[in-house]
Amino acid sequence: MTPSPRATAPVFVVGSPRSGTTLLYHMLLSAGGFARYRTETHIFNTLAPRFGGLRTGADREAALHVWLASDCHTLSGLSESEVRAAIRAEARNAGDFLRLVMELMVARQGAARWAETTPAHILHMCEIRDQIPEARFLHVIRDGRDVAASLEKQRWIRPMAIDRDRPILAAAAYWDWIVRRGRAEGGRVGDAYCEVRYDALVDAPEATLRALEPFVGQRLDWTEISRVRIGSVGKPNTSFPGAKGDFGSRWRTQLSAEDGRDIDAMLAPTLRALGFESVAARASPGIVARRLAYATRFAAREGPGEGARVASHPRSFAGRAWRVLNGETRMNAPLTSLPKIPARIGSD
Repeated sequence: MTPSPRATAPVFVVGSPRSGTTLLYHMLLSAGGFARYRTETHIFNTLAPRFGGLRTGADREAALHVWLASDCHTLSGLSESEVRAAIRAEARNAGDFLRLVMELMVARQGAARWAETTPAHILHMCEIRDQIPEARFLHVIRDGRDVAASLEKQRWIRPMAIDRDRPILAAAAYWDWIVRRGRAEGGRVGDAYCEVRYDALVDAPEATLRALEPFVGQRLDWTEISRVRIGSVGKPNTSFPGAKGDFGSRWRTQLSAEDGRDIDAMLAPTLRALGFESVAARASPGIVARRLAYATRFAAREGPGEGARVASHPRSFAGRAWRVLNGETRMNAPLTSLPKIPARIGSD
């Protein structure tokens, strides 16, 4: 019997870094059927932007040179010659590049399908869907305060000069920005998008995975996953190896009272929209200004003109945020609301 298209569709596990994307990805690999590939590809967020979307032969050759010299290729178990041959014969864009490499791995391993887990691909879901129409997306969402505490520990998000001594604010603002952007992208790809709560994956993995089966198109047997235990299923990938207790509300014990209070206030609108509890009072103008100023900064990295355009608009939230930080005006307007996304697994 021919399997349904959903049963062979590629699955992209996306979300903010430190949200549990690797955990869910390793659960999928442990379930069976997926090609085992234990790294992130960064095709759409790094390789494609660097080499013109891989739309010309010259750009694809340059991208191949970088790819074949990287761990991304080494960990694939493929030969340079078979990758070169496939890309030169069939690739016309970044989606083709990724699909061809992953399909070679599927064939080599005798698997049925493939999955991918670059967190930043959450910002490229529409582009991915255009180039890989059958793609499906699982957005893992974790409490932003816990994500911020973990990101600060990793030192991945560079703070503005004003927050050099409080990098937690930059980390929190990044979670807020990427989750909002991701949910907006998710709304545009429609029923190919589904949200999964990290706390549900950890606290009730069997029920949460069972609920995901119709979306993914295959059985996700927790007994089998627990037996195979690939990667972080068997060994948690934590930023706090010496910490005691579970992974929930880690921010309450790892952050100072001041940092905990301020990031709770900064993230309260997004947390509440997602169903997380927040006891924060209204954020101070300085905290609101930081949140929006960081959003402009992060957006500027994604597109050469986007951040500047948003910041310079006289009526934009981010534009006012920059002026608040410079002491030119006050921030009194309410914050914008999140889009409503219907498909969510593990929500309250």
